[in-house]
Formats: sequence, structure tokens, C-alpha cells
Amino acid sequence: MDRTIWAENALTIQKELAVCVCGGEDWRIINSNESFASYFIGEHHSAVNTSLLLQLQEINAQSVSKPLQESTEGLAVMYSLDGRDFILSWHWLDRENNIRAIFGHKLTVACSFEESVAAGKELEIIFDNMHDGVWVIDGNGVTIKVNKAMERIAQVKAEEVVGKHVTEAVSLGLTSTCVTLEALKNRQPVTMFDDYSDGVRCLNTSTPVFDAEGKVWRVIACIRDISEMESLKSRLVRAEQEAVLYREKLKNIESRNYDHRGTSSAAIHLERTIERAAKVDAPVLLLGETGTGKTMSATNIHDLSNRRNDPFITINCGAIPADLLEAELFGYEPGAFSGASEKGKPGMFELAENGTLFLDEIAELPLQMQVKLLHVLDGVGYRRLGGVKQFIPDVRIIAATNKELTSLVEEGTFREDLFFRLRVLVVNIPPLRERKEDIPSLINHFLAQANEKYGLYKTMSIGLINLLMNNRWPGNVRELRASIELLVAMSESNLIDVDELPEHHMRLMPEEAASVVKAFKPKSLKVAVEELEERMIREALLEGKSTYKAAKLLQTSQSTIVRKAQRYNINSEVISL
Repeated sequence: MDRTIWAENALTIQKELAVCVCGGEDWRIINSNESFASYFIGEHHSAVNTSLLLQLQEINAQSVSKPLQESTEGLAVMYSLDGRDFILSWHWLDRENNIRAIFGHKLTVACSFEESVAAGKELEIIFDNMHDGVWVIDGNGVTIKVNKAMERIAQVKAEEVVGKHVTEAVSLGLTSTCVTLEALKNRQPVTMFDDYSDGVRCLNTSTPVFDAEGKVWRVIACIRDISEMESLKSRLVRAEQEAVLYREKLKNIESRNYDHRGTSSAAIHLERTIERAAKVDAPVLLLGETGTGKTMSATNIHDLSNRRNDPFITINCGAIPADLLEAELFGYEPGAFSGASEKGKPGMFELAENGTLFLDEIAELPLQMQVKLLHVLDGVGYRRLGGVKQFIPDVRIIAATNKELTSLVEEGTFREDLFFRLRVLVVNIPPLRERKEDIPSLINHFLAQANEKYGLYKTMSIGLINLLMNNRWPGNVRELRASIELLVAMSESNLIDVDELPEHHMRLMPEEAASVVKAFKPKSLKVAVEELEERMIREALLEGKSTYKAAKLLQTSQSTIVRKAQRYNINSEVISL
């Protein structure tokens, strides 16, 4: 039945319905309608903020006060008062804040047959339109009634179980347990999980209802299908797992773009080269000037490779003395040399097992160590210093240098066979001066990092960004990052402008850009706009050779160009009508 029609019918049927809203453990009255006040409170009393339980006692309704308080939600409590019969029941409005609604219905002998039938139909409609299943048995365990939802959950028709003992539902394989019978035997509410024949899992709460003599009159089972809830829970778990994966992928993307982020063709080519190198489990040689991001590129290759979940070990070949380098790379046995640990020490190759070993500044590797590294790359393996056991490592090698290895090979300071063995995959990392269009995005990235580090909110002027793009940046991205952090830390204003640029940056710029910085003087917005407008009109007249073409270039009217040219005293020789 349509809910709107049902509601209209219900309003007509429930003209005598008494309603009260209570809160708290003492059932303090928050509000009530006139019917409830006239039946249960009294005409001359203000009921608001008083206990309903005390009000019932004042009108000699003690016999209903305690049963109503002890009754379960929705359970009807019948009693007589001054020759009138009433039914009272309560329902939660806000369980968390302990707010409930109490409904009272006056029963009259003079009730018409039609009204009685309508009231019965109303209860039938409510019973069959509940989303949860309801199964009712009597004091002998015989099924009295089941609603439509119960038929759907148990895949059974009411006529198949009504009038039969509730245990037959288990015998027929409709359900795995008989919770209503447990409540009947224990004479108290019982809550258990209940599995039905079609795999539906439910939460069954069975509550006994007692008659005036204290005997169990009915047991009402409220059965909620939790299969959908479990499905939602599993979907939520899957969504959370996917979110973790996406977060990890996002971290990889962010790290992959850390030192060579940008949209220039050089940055895009570098990113694609790194992705291709990550898919092949072969040695990689990274070539690039200092500060271009060779270490970050090596990290990105590892993070995108099949070895991403295994160690990534880094060693700077130029930072370790030659006599200690072998022990660092290959490890040593106890007592291998004076001052060695009594327990020995694993080398970088052992620590990087199944993962990646990044050899930074590979050009600084002594010739003797180059031979041993070549043996490892050729599959011969190595021995710990002072040891006899041969180790065959499963490690991917990534090497990097900022020097020309071909020149070192010609000079005899780098082995040619090792060079050939390392350059299976070569990744050339371009210097920052060859991808100037990426500098603004790098500036914004490092600016955000510096602001977060120092708890500041500083920005840079467009003029300063343009000038930084003209810097040759011999230290590449590393120098740019340090410069941005310096400007953020030392600037007194929240807007960092060109006049705060350190002197050493000016020396590194082309002469034209440096002269612009030195000539810069703060000016008003009006003056700056006028200077820009004059320059744009002058350039458009020079290019278009007429006010008509100049107007078309600047997307304005010819009369505006003529007027502005006269205002700025632009030489008439450039204007040709």
C-alpha cells in the first residue's frame, strides 16, 4: 500500500491516540498531546519536566507504572482506570539520548465494528510492512504468526508454519537454531545468530511476553537480515585495502616526480625512460650533472620494479676510503683485519639481497675494486674479506656518475669492460637549464615544502620566478631547492620579490636579466600598468605597421590605439594610417 494513503488512513483511525515524549531514566515528560494529558496527567497539572512514572502513580495507576517501565520496546501494556480500558506502549525516538515516545489508546465498548476492523487492518499493515522479520509463538511453542519479511528471509509461506510447533522449522531445514524456544525455556530475552536455508544470516532477538499470572503468553522474535551488513562490511574492507594501495601508488608518483617533475619534453622523456628501465632487471647507468636527481631516479627505478618490496641500498663510492671500500661492499669475517668486529659484518651486497644496490659516484671506484665488481656482474660472485665462502648475490646494480666515463676509459682510470657491462641501460638526466619551462612547477613544489617546514605562508612574485628561470643553475635541482629554502627563511615579507634575490644569483644570470634586477625599483600599480600598456602598444604598432593591425593584434578598437598612442607620445613615424 502507498505510504501516503496509509498515513492518511492512520490519522483517521488514530483520532483518539494519546502521545507523549519522555527523556531520561525517570521518563521526564518533554511534550504530550491533549489526549494524553486528559487521560494520564490531569487537567490542572503542568506535566512538562515531570516524571511520567510519578504522574501515573498520582492518578492511582501504579499497576501500570512498573510494567510499562520494565516492558520492552513496542510491547503493549493493558490496564483499567476508572472503568476505562487502555493500551500503553513505548518506542525509541533517540536511544543514544534516552528519548522515547509513549502511545496510549483508549478502548471503548461503543467502538463501531468498522473502527475495530480498521484498527485491526492498521496493525496488520504495520506488521507486514516491517523491514525486519517477526516470528510469534505462544506459550506452548506453537507458531501464531509470521510477517511478510519473515517469509522473505526464511523462504517460507506463513501457512506452512502457522499452527505448527516451532521446532518443525528446524526439521524442515528452514533455520539452524530455534531462538524463540530458548527464550520460552529461559523466560528471558535471548539474542543469537540464526542461519537460514538460503545462506541468509540473521540476528534473532526473541523476547517473552508474560500474562497476569506470570506465565509466558507469547514469544516475539525480531529477526534482522545481517547478510547485507556483512556484504557492506566486506566491501568496506576491500575499499580500505584499495585506498591503501592507491595511497602507496600516489606516494610512488609523487616521489617519481620529485626532482624532475614537469611537463617539458625532457622531463616526460626522462620519466618514460625510467619506467622502461624499471621493467628490465638489468644494470642501469645514470648519467647527469651534479644535483640533477640521479639518486631520486635510482629510487624511482627501484620503486617501479619487481624488487620494490625488497631492500634499496645506497653507497657513495667516492665517500669511502679505498682501503675500506672492499669491506663495505663485500663485508668481512671476524678478525679479518685490525679493528674488525668480532662478529664480522655483512657487506652492501648481502644487505641488498633480492633488492637493488645503488653505486653512486661509480667513477671514483678504484681500479682494483672495479675488477671485483666486474666479477660480481659476470656471475662469478665474491668472498667476504678474510673469508673463503663464495657468495652469488641476487642484486640489481644501478650506477651513477657526473663524469664522462668514455674519457676516463681513454685515460685508463676506468675499465672499459666494466663500462660496457654497466651501460646495458643508460638514463641521461638533463640539466635544469635544458628544461627551464619546468622551473615554475619546481619552485612551487619547493616553496610549499619550505613553507611547511618553517610554518610560513610565503609566495613569490611573477617577476622573481621569471628571473629565476634565467639562471643557469650549475647546481641544478639541488641548488634550486636550496635557494628557495633560503629565500623563504630569510625574506621579511610574505611576498618574496626580485629585490631579495642574493647577489650570487645575479652573477649567474645573463647580463640582460641581471640588469633588470639591479634596475628594479618598487613602483605603484598604476605606473606599472601604464608602462606595460605603452610597451604593448609600441610593439604592436611596430609589428603591424598600422593602427588598424595593431588594434587587431591587441583585440581592441582602432580609435583606442590612436588615442593611447597620442597619450604616450609614441613616435608618429611608427604609425601609418
